[in-house]
Amino acid sequence: MKIVITNNSIMYNRGSEAVIMSVTKICRFWYPDAEIVVVNGEYGEVLKEVPDSSRVVPKYDAIGELTFFIEEIKNADVILITGADNYDYGLTNQHMISVNDVVFNYSDARTILYDLSLNDKHMNETIFHDINRFSLLTVRESITEGVLKKWFANSKVLRFPDPAFILPAEPCNLPYGFMESNTIGINISNLIMGKTVGAPQEIVLANYKELIDFILRETKYDVMILQHVLNNGFDLDAAKLLYKSYADEKRVYIQQSELLSATQLKYIISKLNMLVTARTHASIAAYSSSVPTLVVGYSVKALGIAKDLFGESEKYVCQVRELSGNKDILKKFIYIWENQEQIRDHLKKVIPSYKKSALDFGKALMGESFR
Repeated sequence: MKIVITNNSIMYNRGSEAVIMSVTKICRFWYPDAEIVVVNGEYGEVLKEVPDSSRVVPKYDAIGELTFFIEEIKNADVILITGADNYDYGLTNQHMISVNDVVFNYSDARTILYDLSLNDKHMNETIFHDINRFSLLTVRESITEGVLKKWFANSKVLRFPDPAFILPAEPCNLPYGFMESNTIGINISNLIMGKTVGAPQEIVLANYKELIDFILRETKYDVMILQHVLNNGFDLDAAKLLYKSYADEKRVYIQQSELLSATQLKYIISKLNMLVTARTHASIAAYSSSVPTLVVGYSVKALGIAKDLFGESEKYVCQVRELSGNKDILKKFIYIWENQEQIRDHLKKVIPSYKKSALDFGKALMGESFR
């Protein structure tokens, strides 16, 4: 059997790396002899190795055409396209539609749009006609499941936890001065300081500073500002901007290395006492390591994942677009701080079955029944 997997984001996004590595691991678990091809990146780019794949090939050729992708899908049995939040935010989905057109023009394979998150208000006829072409749609949380089941037959929509929940942690050197289990991780991103999905930079920075000031004043924890989307300053620019206010504070430091892989970042996150993060897959690394986490959410995926893990999202997600004062993030963090042991114990109980459910995605590859 030949399985072709492609995504629409660069692997420097450690969330995208975590998803691709994990879904490949799931495919290999269920089909150990399969030919598994990961198609990602540009011609001439040094392509990131994916351990459980048969090979990794570039998605685009030297002139930006999908030549390599077409060659791989022509004889594929199953094609996996990463849905993620590529259809969310109310933006044009032409980049997805173009790739999907190629899939359905050149292949008769079973097609799965997987790991999808989509807000109800962003679902429309254009998206419906595009994704209705897939054999199966899989979602990573229950809110999106509810949205899609209004538009599609229940049998076409299945829910599995994000594959990154099964990503292993790879031991690595911890940042210099890191105090294990006495450090709170803080992730901030340029993404949440903009018009598309975020709030004005001033209010976001003010909220993060109030949070760090509280930690320094009221606790004995250190603070590590970390990035999860690397290269081109996606997270690092925002991290440096925040760190500037604490450059002389010995209990605050910044993780600047862009060499760390998704598995190594998960290892570092697993050693934190708590995490406050804008990036969804940093939260997944924390949740799956039983680290109490507050998500500064910008998409339905944060709300849905928290709801599925805890039965509610209100206490575990601070929606960035709803920031109105300088202490909104702090107010939510205080609940996490005061209830950290109960949250940690809860995660230890639910994560094993959550990982098993994520692994069950492999049953969908060839259409096994779930009823």
